[in-house]
Amino acid sequence: MVNTQLRWKRFFATTAPGELGVYTYRAHWLAMIGFGVFGVTHLIEVLPIFAQQQTSLRGWYTFFLVALGVLTGFTLYFGLRHSVRPRVFFAYTTVVAASILALPMAWTGDPLPQNPWISGFIILAVGAAAVLWSPMAAILYMLLIEFVYAVVASQMITVNPTAESWVGEGLSRIVFSLMLIMIITVGKRGVERMDLNYAEALSETLAMRRSRSETEDQERIDRLIHDNVMAALLDASRSQGVLHRRTRQLAARALDVLAEESSRSTGAHTVMVHDLMDELMDSLAPWRSRVRFTNLRAPMRPVGEPRVFVPAYVAHGLTQAVTEAVSNSARHSGCEVTTVSMEGEMCEPSAINPEGFCLRFTITDDGRGFNYHDVPNRRLGVRVSIMENLDAIGGRVQLDTAPGRGTRVSLVWPRDVTP
Repeated sequence: MVNTQLRWKRFFATTAPGELGVYTYRAHWLAMIGFGVFGVTHLIEVLPIFAQQQTSLRGWYTFFLVALGVLTGFTLYFGLRHSVRPRVFFAYTTVVAASILALPMAWTGDPLPQNPWISGFIILAVGAAAVLWSPMAAILYMLLIEFVYAVVASQMITVNPTAESWVGEGLSRIVFSLMLIMIITVGKRGVERMDLNYAEALSETLAMRRSRSETEDQERIDRLIHDNVMAALLDASRSQGVLHRRTRQLAARALDVLAEESSRSTGAHTVMVHDLMDELMDSLAPWRSRVRFTNLRAPMRPVGEPRVFVPAYVAHGLTQAVTEAVSNSARHSGCEVTTVSMEGEMCEPSAINPEGFCLRFTITDDGRGFNYHDVPNRRLGVRVSIMENLDAIGGRVQLDTAPGRGTRVSLVWPRDVTP
């Protein structure tokens, strides 16, 4: 049995901006732009009607027209900034409903020359409800608001008999509203399907890359065994009596190779920082079209000194964290470009990094941002794949984000390096 809270959530189907997929988020701000354009157009058309009804409605009722104008402006403003603000749509539906309820109190007693100017905003409010909520919730909102308007228009105010019948106007408005709800619903489901396909494609790409990496590791081990261990065993099998010097050399080399492979698996293996850069570029290949590298500067040492190395497990952890940050940006930011930078510099030696250098990765986007404390527990990308990953290898994460302000993720290794 579905609990009441979950039933209401499914009924309204409200979704926080941070939970929208790339295509759904884009569709939302496009809808806000379209809503704003139609809203401004309708406001211009309503002004003459509003002026004609001034004597029939009290002055304070003008507040609702001003409020709707401000909300329309906000909708257009945020839409052009590619920022989704569901609360603006919610406020719009609320103001329209409140203005209809307040209509009897605002009526002065003089017959209205035509149907109240607020009636034209009902369709816009229904469209906002369709974008904001589920189809059933939008239809219920439409029926309730049309019922209240019908009662007000027929029983509580007087309209000039020469004006268009509120019945015919209401029926045509209901038909148009139902068509609008259907179109918006089909569009929402279409972009949600696109987001699902996009997420599945990313998952399949990452799975293929992991599988290819595992296959390459296995092939490398097979080559090492064939080229070293088997060569030593074959040479020893052909020797008679005391082992030849060449056999001992082959055996020693095989032991060295196995020891190196053992160190690789236990974390003692190291890789050059330049190899880390190559690994990172390869790992970000699925997002090649959106990633922009602004700075890839590896730590340099004077000529003649040893090159910089980093433990293999650190290189793997950093690569995985950067990849997850870019993946999150692709899924949830709503923007088309993610910027990645890598910097390395010499620093004071520490227990984590006795060689005395540090690495800093910065992943930024100009998307919608989010409130970290509002991220659901089921989304583990930030907490596990980034923060816990960096903590496990001795690094730290700095997250700078807020709704509408984009996201900046800074990955620093080691954690005890001073900024």
